[in-house]
Amino acid sequence: MPLAGEVALLDALDRQARRRAEGIATLSVLEGPEALGGTLWSQWAARHGLTVVEVSGEDPHEAALGWARALAATRDLGADAEALAAFSLTAANPRHTPVFRGKTAHERRVLLDALPPPAMLADATWALCRELVIGREAVEPGTLPDAVRTAFAKNLGAGLRALHALVPPGKAPVVRMAVGEAPSHRGLQVAGVLSNAVPALAVACVVSSKALGAFLAGGETRLKALVREGVLEVPVEPSEAASAVATLRKLERTGAPEQQRVSAAEVALAVLTGAGEAGADRARSKAEAYLRDRLEEHPATAGLFELNARLHPADKRSWEVDLLCRSLRIAVEIDGYHHFQDPERFRRDRRKDLDLQREGYWVYRLLATDVLSQLEHILHTLDTLIEARGREPGGREPRHGHRHS
Repeated sequence: MPLAGEVALLDALDRQARRRAEGIATLSVLEGPEALGGTLWSQWAARHGLTVVEVSGEDPHEAALGWARALAATRDLGADAEALAAFSLTAANPRHTPVFRGKTAHERRVLLDALPPPAMLADATWALCRELVIGREAVEPGTLPDAVRTAFAKNLGAGLRALHALVPPGKAPVVRMAVGEAPSHRGLQVAGVLSNAVPALAVACVVSSKALGAFLAGGETRLKALVREGVLEVPVEPSEAASAVATLRKLERTGAPEQQRVSAAEVALAVLTGAGEAGADRARSKAEAYLRDRLEEHPATAGLFELNARLHPADKRSWEVDLLCRSLRIAVEIDGYHHFQDPERFRRDRRKDLDLQREGYWVYRLLATDVLSQLEHILHTLDTLIEARGREPGGREPRHGHRHS
């Protein structure tokens, strides 16, 4: 499961993907350190079973060819073209389904010449589809057909749209593009060309705040509007001490109750000094007690989680869970520094996770330091888990054999 701080960004990328699916050109601009932004884009792609291809940001034609080569390396474009041709021609004339298997290139050409072009396809899409179907046998597996290069050379935008239209939804690689050097930041311009040409194509650029500010300075343009609408801030990972201090200052600025500020200060002291003394109300740490109180204040989680609850899996040792929601089978475990310094403690935690998962629980592990600095993201993550549980059919039998309540 992603860290709590990443969940909101991944969800934001999902919202951008929905805009693309609606035909709205959307460029994902990840503002922050290159390594963190690149990792986030890869995580989002993996979340949807997609691959990431890095392409040149110097020239739109080279960028398009880079994406097309990656596509051809993973898919049989001739087979995709045959499937689209058969579907579109049959839709136009249900009584006559064209059959390409076993036919020579000449026979395929004669067959296609005898049929009217399907109205459901754009002219450029049908032209590329025809050439790929006719020349399928002459193309080596994994290589980019010459017909694609010709289509790009004739009209890059139309050729890109035609190639993308051949691929089933959700099967095309997503693009990551380097921003390029100042002052032009050519990569943003090239990324804009690809996004506008094929709104459904997922394209991302990772850019520093300084470079983004320089690019957006001056008068507004369509490209700047596209970039501005797609910006997502990828925060730099602060030190634990800086995070704790920033959180305490924010609580003071926003007028949080004194009891909450005192409790937060105790958490900060405990996690930064490694103190692990038991807190009040059966909490084994200040972080657990603090998160329990925040969950009680949060409308979606109030009354759901039990502190230090004991669970007795069948034929297994009993486990005490930091925060347990029995009704929705969600377990929250808060790990302090000692969880990673002791090998045996680490192994025990993994056995505990496995036993809980066998009982049908989703296990959400987070760092004790994040309870203070990443509270908003933690609450958001729990909201999404609760919502997902609510969508499950009642009485579903999970694979472990225990029925959900």
